[in-house]
Amino acid sequence: MDILFIKLGAMGDVINTLPLAIALKGRLDARIHWLVEPLSMPILAGHPAIEEVILFDKRTWSSVMPDVLRRLRARRFDMALDLQRIIKSGLFCLSSRSDRRIGFDRARCKEFTWVLPFERIPAGLPGAHMAHQYLEFARYLGAAPGEIRWDIPVSGTIPSGLPGEYVVLNVGATKAANRWTAEGFAALAASLKERRSLVSVLTGGPEDVAMARRIRSLGQGSIIDLVGKTTIPELKEIIAGSLAVVSCDTGPMHLAVALGREVVALMGPSDPTRTGPLRGRVVRLDLASGRDLNS
Repeated sequence: MDILFIKLGAMGDVINTLPLAIALKGRLDARIHWLVEPLSMPILAGHPAIEEVILFDKRTWSSVMPDVLRRLRARRFDMALDLQRIIKSGLFCLSSRSDRRIGFDRARCKEFTWVLPFERIPAGLPGAHMAHQYLEFARYLGAAPGEIRWDIPVSGTIPSGLPGEYVVLNVGATKAANRWTAEGFAALAASLKERRSLVSVLTGGPEDVAMARRIRSLGQGSIIDLVGKTTIPELKEIIAGSLAVVSCDTGPMHLAVALGREVVALMGPSDPTRTGPLRGRVVRLDLASGRDLNS
């Protein structure tokens, strides 16, 4: 059975969809083909549950679109799953040579994609964690998922230059509202050094370099700054080798959960029960009242 996943999005979205791929491969002996954008491709490349990764780079969409459409039509898929719920993903789903096209129920669709002629899974709870919402497709297809797994491969070797024990502080976030302060991270690094004799390893993207520099200038603790210096494969190894990860609401937070690390998630305005860490501790502030919403 060949199943096409259309889940283009960010790293966290892709990671939360991986348990569905693992369930369908295991229960239905399915070959999973996945249409994805470049940022998340390293999560899928070489994954044991993924047969084929089809890359769509929206930055150069006009030049890559013919090849993407050719690959979507090069084989007949038994089914295509629109897991993104937007017009772009719906049109890709329609363009594929698939015997069945399956999407979310009307209430959970976005951008009027409920009008597309797809099979629809039964209505579910829109407030449930997204990993559980994706697994509803497995149940609909008669493939009860069992224990949630991610099976992201890592080497198990601590990257060169890092101590035997360290905590990752992932300082970046795409949205400004999801970011913590440099002062907060600096104080946390100092506390980890003073109370636990632990080194803090800063991670984040190139856009977070200035913040990391500020954290270092304020820091009293032991800090190794890798912000803007790692690839996704390198980040996997760094997180996998850590004792714990403290992260804002962003993709590496979900990666840390998938890799079985202890996770403290610093959540902004997003609903942590839906898009927060599937496992771990959430630290959150109600901006209206100033009250801690820790869980």
